[in-house]
Amino acid sequence: MKPPSIKRIALTTVVIAALWGCAPEDLPYSLGDLPAGDAGRGAALFTQSINGSPACSACHSTDGSSSSGPPLDGYGQAAGTRVKGQSAALYSFYSILRPAKHLVRGYSNVMYSQYADKLSQQDVADLIAYMLGL
Repeated sequence: MKPPSIKRIALTTVVIAALWGCAPEDLPYSLGDLPAGDAGRGAALFTQSINGSPACSACHSTDGSSSSGPPLDGYGQAAGTRVKGQSAALYSFYSILRPAKHLVRGYSNVMYSQYADKLSQQDVADLIAYMLGL
């Protein structure tokens, strides 16, 4: 068996470093830093563009109808079962701010990925409160 070339080792190292630098947990704040969420305000935010970002409702329905993103009817019950050992709130936090971390089967990684830069901590908390009530 031929040992790996220096080029292959260097390329592998660069790829690993790039992926490590893009870790989904690499956020300026955590779920625990969020203020209390207001589900009513979250419902309004769900249908609005905030700081130029697309509205959640542009890709997600709350009535089970098909769209480019998974429907969110029953989300509150399902979110806590998506990732073993992860709470529904934490799953929601990452689903909003690092959508590539958790992909729903049958859907591609096409969700807008800049919500961490566009939404305030209060916005995120309010959206989570709303979504967990669905």
